[in-house]
Amino acid sequence: MSDSVPSPRRQLLMAMGKTLQLISIENGYLTNAGVGWTLEPKPGDQDTQAVLTALIEKQQRPESPSKASTHRLTTISVIAKVPADTDGYQQVLDDLATDIEAAMDSREVARNFPDGIQVPVYVGMEPLMPEKASAGWVGVLITYQSHIPKK
Repeated sequence: MSDSVPSPRRQLLMAMGKTLQLISIENGYLTNAGVGWTLEPKPGDQDTQAVLTALIEKQQRPESPSKASTHRLTTISVIAKVPADTDGYQQVLDDLATDIEAAMDSREVARNFPDGIQVPVYVGMEPLMPEKASAGWVGVLITYQSHIPKK
C-alpha cells in the first residue's frame, strides 16, 4: 500500500508545506518561520527557532450544490510560533502574519497544489500569545478554506 496516492487532505497539507517552508529572510520575508515547518507538530522548547504547521480543522458540505457530491469544504489552521522578546511582540506578530499571508497569496502558490485541490482562501487570523511575557515567543493561528475532492 506504500505506492498509494495520499488522501486529498494529506495532499492539501503537503502543498501548503511546500509553500510555507519558503518563508525566510533570505527569500525576502520578514521572519524565518519556514525553517520550523512540520506536518507532525510537537511541543516546542525554548531553543526552537520556529514552529510552523498546518492542521485540518474540519470538513463540511460545500455551499455550491455542484460540488456537494464530489468535494468537501475543508478548513485548515496554520499555526506558527517564532522567537520574540517582550519589547517586540506586536511587531513580530505582525511580521509573522504578514509572511504567512504573503506566501499563501503569491502567484507561485497555485503550482504547489495538485489538480482538483483549490488554493486555500484566507478566512481569519488570531494571535497566539504566551501565558508569561518571559516565554520568549509569539504566534499566530491563520485559518484558510479549500475545496478538495472527496477521494
